[in-house]
Formats: sequence, C-alpha cells, structure tokens
Amino acid sequence: MWAEEARMDVIRLIASDLDATLLDDQSQLPPDFAETVCALAERGIWFAAASGRPIYTLEEMFAPLRDDIIFVGDNGGAICWKGESLYLSEMDVADWHTLAGQARSAGHAAVLCGLETAYVEEQFRPYDRVFKRFYTKVEYVPHLEDVTARVDKFTIYFPEGDAQKGYDALYGPIWGGRFSVAVAGADWVDIMNPGVHKGAALLRLGKCLGVLPEGMMAFGDTFNDAEMLKAAKYGFLVENGSPALREEVPFLAPPNTSSGVMQVLRRVLAQNGRVCESDFRRAK
Repeated sequence: MWAEEARMDVIRLIASDLDATLLDDQSQLPPDFAETVCALAERGIWFAAASGRPIYTLEEMFAPLRDDIIFVGDNGGAICWKGESLYLSEMDVADWHTLAGQARSAGHAAVLCGLETAYVEEQFRPYDRVFKRFYTKVEYVPHLEDVTARVDKFTIYFPEGDAQKGYDALYGPIWGGRFSVAVAGADWVDIMNPGVHKGAALLRLGKCLGVLPEGMMAFGDTFNDAEMLKAAKYGFLVENGSPALREEVPFLAPPNTSSGVMQVLRRVLAQNGRVCESDFRRAK
C-alpha cells in the first residue's frame, strides 16, 4: 500500500481548452462547472481556462468566477489572474503588417487580435456572427494596417472548414519557422510570436505558482492544444479530438458531449487531488 501511494501525484494546477473540450457542441459550460471550480479551489487546486479567445472574452464568459479562474488567452499570448496581467507577448508591428498583407493577397479573412478589441477588415463583415462568438469586441476597418493598438495574436478564419489545407499550403511552410503557427480546429489558423503556445503558458504559470509538470493536468482537442497536453504529466485529449494527436499525448478523456473534462475532474476531487497514471485511460 505504501509503495502504491508513493507513486501517486498531487494535482495542483488544471488547464482546459474551451471549444470542443470543456464546452459542449452548443458552446455551453457543464451545469456543475462553477461548483466544481470552487471545490477544486477548496482543495488547493488552481483552474485555468486556456483558449484561443482573448482575455476580455474569457472575463465576460466567466464573470461570476473571475477571481477564481486563471485566464490564458490568445493561445498563451496573455495570462491574467484576478485582473492582473501575469504575462503578455506583444507582436511586433512590422510582423503583423506582413501577415496582414499576406492574408489579404490570399483572400483570407484575418482577425487582428488587439488586447482590448479584435479588428477585421470591412470586406469580411458578413462573417460577423462567427467572429463575435469568439471576440466579444469587434471593430471593422478598411485595412488592418490602419490599426495602432497593441496586438498579441493574428488569426485566419476559413469559412469552408479547410484550415488544415490553408496551413499546409501557406501559413505552415512560409511562417512556421518565423512564428508559432497552429491549426485551431477546422476553421482557424492561429499565429503568435515564436515560442508562444498553450504549453509554454502552462509551464510559465506553473513556475509562477510553484507547480511542477507532475502536478499539472490539461485537456484539449486539437493542434493548438498539443504542447499543453504534452507539458502536463496528465494531458488528456478528449475522445472527439483530432485523431492524429492520440499518438502524441498521454491520456484520453470522454468526449465533450459527455462532459468528459468534468468526469475526470470529479475523479480528481474524489481522490482529493491524488492521482496515478493507472487511474486514467491511455490515448495510445
């Protein structure tokens, strides 16, 4: 019994992606989410919402829990806790100007992610409903280069659901060596400063809180979550996630439509944060 307990890890920090991971297919949180976050906090376990969405959108989504959740926004481009900025990776103006020109030449709908507002060129206003699902503040401009705001991410929307094709043909080969570029589901390709991704953000947050990877748990569904799922010892791909990632991450959680994240969190709570690898289903 003593040997078995010695192999158990104590979870101190849990991070979860939102869309197609924590949220259901109608973008709704599980009904017992707030109670679960509070129960985790009572056991000394921090919860971080790690998303491609910006900080201001996350703060609105989780308004009642604003002081209880750590926000990792723009795929790790910004980290905020209790209204205080813990980290920010601001993109160089010349860099995102270059990206804006490339996206326009390709006819792609780009979103310039300012720290307080998202900016989109007027020609792409027909996609307003989609943009406002992720960015609660959107401003339309003639050209992105007209914007003077501070920026931490540049993202491209693919309305035909062929983001992987766009990544393979253009953004990965041309910009992958210069920026951190990731496919974020079927519709988006995200571009951040080099070295910026959710995995780096999780490790940075762990260092700030004094939590090692063996005390971390993370959940995600697609390629912009991959580094985070590998940074945490207990990284879970939800069953509805990208099949190609199953060879890269340790564990598999039930799908988002079955509140898979919550099922794992309930087990963590039941064991007062103490877990071992045999508690969970392997992804491989």
